[in-house]
Amino acid sequence: MIMCELSTEILVEWVFAHSFNYEGAALIDHDPRIEKVEQLIEPIIEKEGLELVDIELKREAVGLVLRIYLDIREGGVSLDQLADASQLISRVLDKADIVTQKYALEVSSPGIERPLTRPEHFKRFVGAKVSVKVKKPIEKRKQFKGKLIEAGDKGFTVDIDGERFEIAYDNVSKARLQVDIEF
Repeated sequence: MIMCELSTEILVEWVFAHSFNYEGAALIDHDPRIEKVEQLIEPIIEKEGLELVDIELKREAVGLVLRIYLDIREGGVSLDQLADASQLISRVLDKADIVTQKYALEVSSPGIERPLTRPEHFKRFVGAKVSVKVKKPIEKRKQFKGKLIEAGDKGFTVDIDGERFEIAYDNVSKARLQVDIEF
């Protein structure tokens, strides 16, 4: 049997990279580094007129990736806005040194099937089609695709063909807008 010793830093990095699903970040457990990044960049993003949608920190084939999704309330975020925000965020993160390992920073829009990561997102998109995965089954279901009909401070309601399902935010593992494209 070959024994190898891992430094605490490498072990912690591996655990963080393999133990969390950051989609729906505000609804599930956070890596403390993500929370610190969010606290640092939120004022910058708001000053630029942007909205923080989600933050992911994942180990991928290219290495560690810090992915930040930004949007604006009306319309879509432009490439110029994302580029400007990326430069500002990069400067702040370089000074703060929150993620001590080498990483790639990606700043992008959330796309048309944007994640819903905060109660405010659910409230804003009442009436839209959503796709939701839950941690613990609700009436023997773990996936829900339907119309978001209500959203409150602790949870929301999805209507699927006339049947309503109440889902608590703390039971959500992943939620996003659902776009049906017909050809």
